[in-house]
Amino acid sequence: MTGSITRERLSDLLVDPREDLDFEVKNWLDLQDNNEDKATFAKAVLALANHGGGFVALGLVETETGIVEAEDRPSTLDRYNQDLINGIVQNYCDPPFHCAVHFVSNPQEDIFPIVVVPGGHRSPVRARRAGPHGNIVQNNAIYLRKPGPRSETPQTAQDWDNLLARCLRNRRDEMFDQIRDLITGAVPQQEQVSESNRLDNWTQDCFERWRNLTCDIPEQAGPKLVHGYYNFSYEIIGERKNIAPTQFPQILSDSVVRHSGWPPFWYPTREGITPYLIDGSVECWLGGDTQVPVLNRDAAHSDFWRIHPDGLAFLLRGYQEDGGGNQPFGSINIAPGSAFDVSLPIWRVGETLLHAQRLAENLFEGPTTIKFVATYGGLSGRELTSIDNRRHIWDGRVSRQDTITLNTHVDSQIIGSNLPEIIHPLLSPLYALFDFFELSNQLVVEELTRMRSNNY
Repeated sequence: MTGSITRERLSDLLVDPREDLDFEVKNWLDLQDNNEDKATFAKAVLALANHGGGFVALGLVETETGIVEAEDRPSTLDRYNQDLINGIVQNYCDPPFHCAVHFVSNPQEDIFPIVVVPGGHRSPVRARRAGPHGNIVQNNAIYLRKPGPRSETPQTAQDWDNLLARCLRNRRDEMFDQIRDLITGAVPQQEQVSESNRLDNWTQDCFERWRNLTCDIPEQAGPKLVHGYYNFSYEIIGERKNIAPTQFPQILSDSVVRHSGWPPFWYPTREGITPYLIDGSVECWLGGDTQVPVLNRDAAHSDFWRIHPDGLAFLLRGYQEDGGGNQPFGSINIAPGSAFDVSLPIWRVGETLLHAQRLAENLFEGPTTIKFVATYGGLSGRELTSIDNRRHIWDGRVSRQDTITLNTHVDSQIIGSNLPEIIHPLLSPLYALFDFFELSNQLVVEELTRMRSNNY
């Protein structure tokens, strides 16, 4: 199924609904809390994807007199939001893809969710996991739409021939599109993760919380981060494990990745900086260390972080280059706000992505996707340098832009094995701010190798 889907097309599906090979109805499945309902929905999506695309309308049931609204309409339709739908798709479909969710009125002005399942896949879409107790969906199974209509695995040579022929046509069409783009100079666009304000809202709330904590400390104190900061926020999308709240601190401690002397999301146990629970999140503010005078606390060791059990994480930290007398790697004294090290962003982003992968493994079950955002502030006037003098950087590469935000989304299972390939395109725009400095793949690979060997 290709082309844009209009509102009118979706409304037409509800005028006189009839199940067909590209249209399936399901009752009010609980896609928020019921794993069997999630598997039922996933099976329909898998079959429609292999058919070439289609629609799943929720809240309807087929009777002898036709398709009508199912009983027990929920009080809200929150269990059908786009992030939740695509979390199920990510968990069950390989390769994963993005589904659009629309809330459409029928002629009686009752609203129903309709999920648009894309086609155009270059290879058969398989189930990357089984349903609960191995039922409904089988691991590695491929499902098709059959007359009836129904969703089932291929039964005949003709079933396989039709499926593979469709995938080959899609490959051919994509190849022709790429050739056409090369000739015309068009740049193909990468498929984007589903748009959602959840991570943005989380980040804004965490910043506001940090401002409240720091509002009464002196302006020149390190925890104020007056010379600049970097912030990493990420969201894990997938199916959460059923974990007791009392287990959460141990999970956070076990998820710390220790490839440097000051790992992100470090979970301290010393009195005065121990993490605590607030507003449903675990929070830690090292800048509030009661055993160190406030004017002696430097920006680089005044981390503020929060992690929510739903898979949301936030880290705010000052630049190590601004450490004052505690200069990194024993380098000469550097004026705060004047330097930007060429190696440290690669290390810090690498450690944080590995932390996201480990937290996803400990907190979620099955496949997960990481939505990651990095923001660097206080860049204006900083000069790109190598603070440990290991790398030669031409003098005078200065940033004129003060802030930049970078983002990516990635299957968490591939982070460990594909870290350079993820980090290079993510950080390249940051380095380009310094008079068009080109971040090389070789530099990224070498620094990540050093990081992982604890060679610091």
